Amino acid sequence: YLPTLTAKMSNKFADKDYFLRCSEKTLQTDEKGFFLQFSDHVSEIAGEKWIRNTFGKLKSDRERIGAIYSYKPVKEVVCETLGHVQEVYRKKSAEISHKRRLEVEKLLEKGENDKALLLACQSVLRAPPTGENHKVDDGFTLSLAYWTRAAVLMELKKYSWALLDLQAALKEGVSDDMKVEAFVKMGACYKGMNEPNRAKISFALAEKMLAVDSVKWKKLERYRVGDFQEVRDVDRRVLPPLAEERHATFTNASTKIDVKQDIGKGRFAVARSEIHAGDTLVVEAPSVACLLPECFATHCHHCFDRLESPVGCTDCASIAFCKSECRDAALETYHKYECHILDLLIGSGMSVLCHMALRMVSQTTLKESLSQYEESRPFCTNAHLRPPEDFLQRTLMAAFLLRCLQKTNYFIDGEGNDDDVPNEEEQKIGELLLYNLEMLQFNAHEIYETRYEQENELENAKIGYIAVALYPTVALFNHECYPAVTRHFVGRSIVITAVRPLKLGDVIAENYGPIFTRKPLISRQKALSSRYWFECKCEACSQDWPSFETGLETITNRLRYWERESM
Repeated sequence: YLPTLTAKMSNKFADKDYFLRCSEKTLQTDEKGFFLQFSDHVSEIAGEKWIRNTFGKLKSDRERIGAIYSYKPVKEVVCETLGHVQEVYRKKSAEISHKRRLEVEKLLEKGENDKALLLACQSVLRAPPTGENHKVDDGFTLSLAYWTRAAVLMELKKYSWALLDLQAALKEGVSDDMKVEAFVKMGACYKGMNEPNRAKISFALAEKMLAVDSVKWKKLERYRVGDFQEVRDVDRRVLPPLAEERHATFTNASTKIDVKQDIGKGRFAVARSEIHAGDTLVVEAPSVACLLPECFATHCHHCFDRLESPVGCTDCASIAFCKSECRDAALETYHKYECHILDLLIGSGMSVLCHMALRMVSQTTLKESLSQYEESRPFCTNAHLRPPEDFLQRTLMAAFLLRCLQKTNYFIDGEGNDDDVPNEEEQKIGELLLYNLEMLQFNAHEIYETRYEQENELENAKIGYIAVALYPTVALFNHECYPAVTRHFVGRSIVITAVRPLKLGDVIAENYGPIFTRKPLISRQKALSSRYWFECKCEACSQDWPSFETGLETITNRLRYWERESM
């Protein structure tokens, strides 16, 4: 399967089976998903001869998309299978929301506030829009869910979040008695947030609505006279300034870097001037990013912040957002198309890279996507190395994603397109999806967060991956096993920082995973040749530098000893 690849690379590191597994994992990560079964079935029907001698000799993505809809045996299987694509998503449930709310009230009575918050969040996320189900809570399940969670948040002294929930409950609709209580509680929240003027206004509004000598007012007196002080988490996330000026062409990078091009290396970053350790070279937001499915319950679907008091999509119960602004931004773009197919995408077993390929289209309008189709495509796809079998799998994934877009009315208003063969516009989007699937395999970055067993205790801190993103400027940095830069994340943005001095013209390399201090030469080369399809020829590889396991620590200790002796 790899005649071209192995000819281009050193044969001692190429591992055919491992290469195929790595490439396959960039398409489907869940073995229980249905996509690879679909792909294997199409391959069996097509036959090795057609795949190698016909499909394998096609030169463009347009021809590849067209081939699966023109070769009759393949077309029949593809159209029959994709004809079953339908909406699959987790729906709202007033019954579940109501049940969770009752459980919260019991936990509050016991003082188990942390558990209560968890269930209160579930109640909010599962609640349908107000008025949708009058059989439960007279249709006010969502406002009651917000109301109950606000009570939990006030017990936890998280008044900023409680205030948002009280405001949301008022917006969704509550009884007159609850309105009075809402303004009193909002006043208490403002006190806790150290905003006395707003607190006075809220209390004054409540007084106008209810006689101050009433029984109800006396019950609420504790909120007006009580001492409230919010427990706040300090947000230390600040984007650092770039070293020197902003680059005129690569606007997310410093003027200290430049980009060159070489036949063997492609485009790569070099030092335009002297670089010092600690210099910030790139600060960049992603052009596209997707949260890992395993983080849907813990992180915001849009900005990837950890969830504390989440709000849900107005329609599905599959995801959550940290605030209404993130929800609205998602609903205005990609999520209005992905909402009703999200569980279908996950059920297919496809990788997050495939979701990103779809997101690159769904986050833009059809007009914008067609404009992107006409533009140049700068990212490396390694098309000249890609075997026919891999091309076929990616073409089938592109067809599946295209069918999903057809079903979600991305192309037309009203009913989705049920034609077997894509029309001209759909064909172009299919090509764009296929290109995305090819290039994301080599250009995406994993977003991680640092997790502490105990706050600020670095010794037991661990890295946890939460999302995958595309950073166009950072994608220009080539790999070395002894990198010149390190990366970290501030929210969704990536920060590239120099870790050692560089002279004018030096290559500025990052690290794709295998680093010489931790992995021996053979392991690094196997990983890089199979995952990224190149043979690394950096200094650490050319000279076979030792790792910590093979003597680096001993050498380092000797150097320290000699340095002390010479002083």
